[in-house]
Amino acid sequence: MECSVATHQNAQRQQAEQCLSKVTWRERFYRWRQLSRERYALRHLSDDMLKDIGISRDDVQRESHRPFWDDRGWRR
Repeated sequence: MECSVATHQNAQRQQAEQCLSKVTWRERFYRWRQLSRERYALRHLSDDMLKDIGISRDDVQRESHRPFWDDRGWRR
């Protein structure tokens, strides 16, 4: 009996992990819009603000010119 309960719990855990790993198009679209807005805002920060958060103007240029779909680290 104990073995079948453990097997059932493992199956439930695997199903939950699979659901979490799937990204819907709506989530992806929302993330792309968010990235676009963040990069736009980053581009318009003053040099003093960038200095406060420890980012150089070169880093900002590099980041803000990346396409909106380029999101390293986002779940795929």
